[in-house]
Order: sequence, then structure tokens, then C-alpha cells
Amino acid sequence: MNIAHTTGPVVVGIDGSTAALDAVRFAVREARGRGTSVRLVHVIQPHLQRETVYGAPDVDGDYARIVLDRAAIVAKTSDPTVIVEAIVLQGRPETVMLSEAASACLTVLGTTTENHLAAWVLGSVVHTVVECSARPVAIVRTFDSERAGAVVAALGDVEVSATDVVVAQAFQEAAMRGASVLAVHAEAITSILVSAISGPLDHLHPESAMDVRLEPFGADYPSVRVASVYAEADSGSELIAVSDTAQLLVLGHERDRVPGSTLTTVLRHAECPVLVVPHA
Repeated sequence: MNIAHTTGPVVVGIDGSTAALDAVRFAVREARGRGTSVRLVHVIQPHLQRETVYGAPDVDGDYARIVLDRAAIVAKTSDPTVIVEAIVLQGRPETVMLSEAASACLTVLGTTTENHLAAWVLGSVVHTVVECSARPVAIVRTFDSERAGAVVAALGDVEVSATDVVVAQAFQEAAMRGASVLAVHAEAITSILVSAISGPLDHLHPESAMDVRLEPFGADYPSVRVASVYAEADSGSELIAVSDTAQLLVLGHERDRVPGSTLTTVLRHAECPVLVVPHA
């Protein structure tokens, strides 16, 4: 069940924010674990017309170089062995980052809720890339490299095949970090009540179904410890709570669909990086 890492660099969107620098630190760790490089990308809007005044200041270009230099220093300080590339691209941030994501093994975006304007701009980019990217996307509000908590896998229906990309990604991330996996199984409260009243369907307890789903991955990663808990579906509160001590939250998202309420809540409020894994 071990899944191979997709080739390509870890791409990071750089906008000069504190969250973007945390995203760089997270990206460096991911690149080291994947044996790849980091690509720092700053996007500027294309000019409507060429500057006709000779010697006029290139404000956008100067700012781009400043924020990319700062991000490159953070990357090198985090791990000087990881190769870092910095580039300035023109276009709409959503379009450019989505294009970059197509050739990346992972795209990392910082996001913030501190400034309403910044949150609105970043939120637009984040939602577009998460919604449309065919590759995993990590959203970073804050990152603590010293945190040693579990990798949390947010799971849905226990009937999903054991080849579930969310489970596979969570185990892979945990193995990279030497961490454990906490599988949080989201189930509709009505299903929980029906199961409690009438007994498990098909003579299979929910806990057993969860074990069946996780067992192949546990066998493939024998050094990764696993624990499971149940939570009510369509509520991100449980995931927000566990994010306070987790290293990483791993969630699935159906590609080309608008992120649902649970994923949106987690992206806005999680206290650790969130890795969104797309699936058909």
C-alpha cells in the first residue's frame, strides 16, 4: 500500500506575509522528506501598458525580490541541504499557482485571518487551488517545527476502499516524521444513533470496519502507531480541537467541487498545517 511520491518540487506561494514564511518552513521539511527541491513563487499582476518613463522605479519587481530573498533565507536557515529556487511570475495569482501546482509534488500556501483584506485575497487563491488542483495542497496558518504530535487523518465512510488516498498520505507523512497516525472517522449523528439502537449492520462493528480500513497501511508502515476516534460528520470542531496538538491534518477533497463547510472551517481555524488530498 506504500504510495510513491509524485515527482516535482514543493512549490510555495510567497506574498511577503508571516504565514508565507511559516509555509516556507513547512515546505522545506516536506521537500527534505520527499528528497526534492523547493520552488518559491511570487506572482505580480501584469502591467496594462509598458512603463514609458526611463528610470521609473519597478515597485512590483523590487518588492518581489525583497520578499523572495527573505523567504530564501528562511528556507536555507531551516535546512541548507535543500535546494531552493526563487522565481517571479506574472498573472492572476489563482491561475499562476494552479499552473505551478500541476507540475509540483506538493503546493504550499500560507493563509491568515488577521487582516480582512489579506484574508480575502489569500482565501480566493487557497480555495481556487484546493478546488481545482490534481495534486496535494498544504495550507499553513502557523507552523511549529518542534511540535511532536500525531498526523491526523480525517476519514469519511468506513466503506471506502483501503486504497483511500487520505489514509495512504497520512501514513506516508507520519513515516516521514517518525509520528503516529490518529484516524478521526466522521459519521453522521443519525448513523451513530441507528447503529447504537439497532446494532451494527452486516455484523461488523464500526470499530472493526475502521480497523479493516487501516490494517493494510499499518502493515506497510509497521513503525507507525495508529489510534482511531469517531466524530460527528459535517462538523469541523473536533478536527480543530485535535489540531491544537497535531503536527498535520490530512483531509480529502473531491476535485473540481467547492470545498464543503468542514474543510472550509478547518482551513480557516486549524492550529497546524492542513494537507488536502484530491480524489476523483
